[in-house]
Amino acid sequence: MVELQSQSTHATPEQVLEAGLSVHFKRPVRIARMESRLLGQGEADYPVSRLRVTLTSGEQVRVIFKRCAQEVDPEGDLMEAPPSDYMREVLTYRHLLSNPTFDAPAVYASVYDPTLEQYWLFIEDLGTSTLEGGDLEDFLAATRYLGTMHGTYAGREEELRRCGSLVEHGPAFYRALAAGARRNLQQPGQEPHLDRFDRLMQRFDSVIRELLDQPRTLLHGDFSSHNIAVQSGRRIRPIDWEWAAIGPVGWDLVRLYYEWQSNRSDFLGAYLEEFQRCSSVPLDPDGLERRFSLCEVVYRVWFLWAIPNRFPEPGFVDGLLREMQKTLSGLEAKPLTPSKHVTK
Repeated sequence: MVELQSQSTHATPEQVLEAGLSVHFKRPVRIARMESRLLGQGEADYPVSRLRVTLTSGEQVRVIFKRCAQEVDPEGDLMEAPPSDYMREVLTYRHLLSNPTFDAPAVYASVYDPTLEQYWLFIEDLGTSTLEGGDLEDFLAATRYLGTMHGTYAGREEELRRCGSLVEHGPAFYRALAAGARRNLQQPGQEPHLDRFDRLMQRFDSVIRELLDQPRTLLHGDFSSHNIAVQSGRRIRPIDWEWAAIGPVGWDLVRLYYEWQSNRSDFLGAYLEEFQRCSSVPLDPDGLERRFSLCEVVYRVWFLWAIPNRFPEPGFVDGLLREMQKTLSGLEAKPLTPSKHVTK
């Protein structure tokens, strides 16, 4: 395992990376040239650059450089426990993702310095091939990855909390999602949608109560196709772990399925097989279906909170509310029974 580098001085990015690469290669290295191309800030609102690093030995290393930041939400933070926001990803890589079983990008160097407000990650550049261009087998490979990860960490909440950097999908998280979604729906022209949302949210508390009464696991937090690198042999390597969390089985799965919307039985079956293989926590097909549906409801609220810029698109908000209505009706038609419920 590569020892992650921590700096508390005014070192330059090149100096930090040079020190980290020396640890990675287990020998002193010097950087002869470093070319940088800004990839943009995107939703994260912090700069991300692709570096092409040439060492004095002639070797080349491709690196992603993230200069993470603490984002403050004036309406209230979603994170229940500090450290919070995008800077958490540095600690998640240090304390958790250095384990090779995650197949996360290798960390060459990192800085976590609240005094200087520097939260830097220098990680392996996995290229541009992601699940966005994937086929059914690629999506099933990603599903099996989730089953393995979720099964391995199911019921190990206290251990995960000791990592110190994970979002907690608890009552405050869900309340903040709902409040943020409602605030977005107060935009001009959204009045009919707001009324429908308010009616649907009368049933939201029962969904959350049921989710909170389930064993939880490690989540990627935003397991969307553009955050999943696919390499040769359908090797799945998730990136962008800033929303890594402790939360319910079903959350990552719903996010992934939202972009595929096909072969649901094969999709859930592949996940369940891997989950059962890796976990001592019981989970049967009916239990998985129900948890998946519960998370479908919450994820629609998440979309209303996270991407109000899509509200003007014809049918976007209406479609989310219709999906919520349909899923809630399905859950109410099949009430929870003791045989399908697993307590903490």
